[in-house]
Amino acid sequence: MRTRLLTTLAVILGSVSSFQAQASSDDSCYPRWSLIKENLEGCNNLPFLSPGNDSQVNLRLLLADKGALPLNPQPLQAVDLDSGYGPVPFPTYRLRPTDQPSAPESSTPENASLARLQAMGLALPEHSAGDDFLQGEGSRCRSNDVSSAQDFIDQVLDSPDLADNERKTLAEARLQMLGACSWEPAQQASLIPASLPSPAAQAFATYLRAAADFYSGRFDEASQGFTALAGSSQPWLKETAAYMSARTLLNQAQQDAFDEYGQLTEEIADKALAQQAAQGLQAYLSAWPQGTYAASARGLLRRVYWLSGEDEQLTTEYIWQLTQAREEQRNVDLDELVNEIDLKLLGAGTGILPDPMLMAVSDLLMMREQNQTRLSLDDLQAQKAVFDSQPALFDYLQAAHALYVQDDPAKALTLLPAAPAANLDYLGFSQQMLRGLALQARQDWKGAQQTWLAILPQANAPLQREQLELALAMSYERDEQLARVFASDSPIRSQQVRNILLSHVADAELLRQQTTQGMDEQERQLALFVLLYKDLLRSRYADFAEDFKRLPSPMAGENLGRALDYFYFNQQAPTLAMFQWQGDKAESGYACPTIAQTAAALQADSKDPKGLNCLGEFILRNRLDSMSLDQRRDADTLGGTAPGFTGEVYSRLDGYRQVIDNPKAGRDEKAYALFRAINCYAPSGYNSCGGQEVEPPVRKAWFRQLKTTYASTQWGQTLQYYW
Repeated sequence: MRTRLLTTLAVILGSVSSFQAQASSDDSCYPRWSLIKENLEGCNNLPFLSPGNDSQVNLRLLLADKGALPLNPQPLQAVDLDSGYGPVPFPTYRLRPTDQPSAPESSTPENASLARLQAMGLALPEHSAGDDFLQGEGSRCRSNDVSSAQDFIDQVLDSPDLADNERKTLAEARLQMLGACSWEPAQQASLIPASLPSPAAQAFATYLRAAADFYSGRFDEASQGFTALAGSSQPWLKETAAYMSARTLLNQAQQDAFDEYGQLTEEIADKALAQQAAQGLQAYLSAWPQGTYAASARGLLRRVYWLSGEDEQLTTEYIWQLTQAREEQRNVDLDELVNEIDLKLLGAGTGILPDPMLMAVSDLLMMREQNQTRLSLDDLQAQKAVFDSQPALFDYLQAAHALYVQDDPAKALTLLPAAPAANLDYLGFSQQMLRGLALQARQDWKGAQQTWLAILPQANAPLQREQLELALAMSYERDEQLARVFASDSPIRSQQVRNILLSHVADAELLRQQTTQGMDEQERQLALFVLLYKDLLRSRYADFAEDFKRLPSPMAGENLGRALDYFYFNQQAPTLAMFQWQGDKAESGYACPTIAQTAAALQADSKDPKGLNCLGEFILRNRLDSMSLDQRRDADTLGGTAPGFTGEVYSRLDGYRQVIDNPKAGRDEKAYALFRAINCYAPSGYNSCGGQEVEPPVRKAWFRQLKTTYASTQWGQTLQYYW
C-alpha cells in the first residue's frame, strides 16, 4: 500500500483550487515552448498524451475520446497573453471550467414553508453554522445548514401524527441547532425536548439528539440514536437514519486517521469501522437506489475506499462515475471528479488498476524521469491484460516508454501506426505526434514534417491544430527551413509562434520580407522593430540607415510588449516610435542628436566618442539593457537554434570604456562616460549594462578620476558614490 500524504486542507481545497495546483513554486505560470517533456510541467501541457502533462490533462484527453467530458479550453485571457502564452502549450487551469461564484447550497425555503413557520412565530436565522465551511469534504458540520434543517422541518410540518405544539417545539429545536456545530451534553439536553407526548414526536426528537451528537463528535451516542430509528414507520426518518448511521461510522473510523500535520497516515485508524461504514452505505444504496442521499452515499463510499487504500474498488467506482452515472447520481460534477481522481488515485506507487484509461494516465505519470521508481518495461508488460479492450492505447504506452524511458526512437516507431486513423481522436492524434517526435529524434526532420502535415486536415478537435503548428514550426526551424514558416501558404498562423521565431531566429533578409508580407499589422511592425533594433545593436549602421527608411509615416504606435516578451510590463514596452528618439531631450544633461544621426556618426567612425555615448543614452532611456531580443533561448525550445542575425551585441559598458580609454575623446565625453560607467553598477554593485565585468578597484579609480580630473563638470559634481 502506498503512503497517502494528502493534507486535510488539500482534500478540502482540491475541487475549488485554481491553476496553482501543480503549477509552479511561485504560483505563476509562464510558457516553455518545447515538445519533449519528461517531467511534470503543469504550466506547459500539450494536447497529446505525455509524461510531462499534468495527470488531469491526460485524463481529460482520454475522457474526451470517450465522449464523457468534452475538451473545452478556456479562451486566452489577458493574464495568459501577458504571461506570453498562446493556445499551446497551456497551463492546467485552461481545461477547467471558468471560475464562477458558486451559488450557496442553502436554498431559500419556498414561500409556503416560510408562511407556515411564520404562522408558528418562527423564523429562519440569517446565518447557519454550516455556511462557515467550504463546499466539499470539509467539516461534518457542512451539512448543518438551512437546506437540511428545512428538510427536517418539512417532514415535521407534514406529519399527520404530530400535534401543532409538537411541530412547533421540534421545528424550533432544529432551527436553534443551526447556530452551532457542537454542544456539551447539558446544552444539548436543554436544546432538544426530552419528553413529547406522541411516539411520532419522540422519534423526531431521537433523530435531533442523534444529529446533535454527530455534529458534536459523540459518535457512539449518534450511532445508538440513528440505529434506534431503523424500524421507524416514518419513511423519511427511516431512510435518513440509515444514511446517517453509515456516515457516523465513517466519521468515527477516520477521526484518528490524520497525523498532527493533517496528513493521512498509511493505515486508517479503524479498518473494522471503515468496513462497517462501507456495508452501511451499500445497504442504504440497495434499499434506496434512487434515494435522497444516493449520490452522497456513493461519494462517501469513494472516501472509504481511498482511506482504506482499496484502489481497485476506488477505480471501479470512478469509472462508473465517469462513464455511466447520470448527473443526478453524482455528488460532484465531472470536472471536480477529475480533480478528485488526480488527488486520491493517481499518486506515485499506484499498482495495477482494473481500468485501461486510468492505468494509462498512471503509467504516463510513472514514466517521468524524476520519479524515484520509474516505470520499468517489465512492469508495463505485466499490465497487458488490463488493455485487452484497448490494444491501441497499450501500444501507445509501449511506444512512449521506448521514446521517453528507453531512449529508443526506432523501437517507438515500430509500435506506432504509420497512417492516422480516419477519426483523429486524441489517442490517434497522440500516436501521430509521438511518431513525429520519434522521427525527429533520429534527425528525420522531413519525415516528421510529412507526418504532421498529413494529419493537419483532420486536426479539428480543440488544440490539435495549434499543437501541429508549434510542432511544424520547431521542425522547420531545426531543419533550417525557417522561411517555410512565413511562406504565403504556411499552415502556421499562431501569432505567438511566429513572433518568437521573428524575434530570435530570423535573419535580416527574412525580417525585411516580413515588414511588408507579415500576416497582419502587428507582425509587420514587429519585424521592422526587430530589424532596426538588431541593425543598431549589432553595429550594422549602414543597414540601419537603409532599413530606417522603412519606418511608416505617420508613425505606427502599436504596443509590442507581448510580442517582445515584456510579460506583465507590456505597457512599458517600446513601439516603433522609439526609433524617432530625439536625443537632445536627454534627462542627464548630455545632449545627443537623433538616433539616426548617431548611427550615421558611428557608421563614419565606429569609435566616435559622442556616438558611443549617445548610443548608450538611447539604450538607457529606452530601457533596452538585457533586452529579450538579445537573450538566447533554451536549445530544446522554439527559437532555440542559432540566431540568423549574427554579430556581437553592443553593450553600454563596453562603449563607455572605449570612450574612457580613447585619448582623443573630449572632456565632456570622457566625464559622461565615466559617470555612466560607474552608474552601471548602481545601486546593487551588479552590472546592469552588459559587456565585460569591471572589478571594484577599477571602478574606484574611475570615480577618483571623475572627482579630480573632471571635478568641474556637472557629472563630477553630482556623483557622490561608486559601487
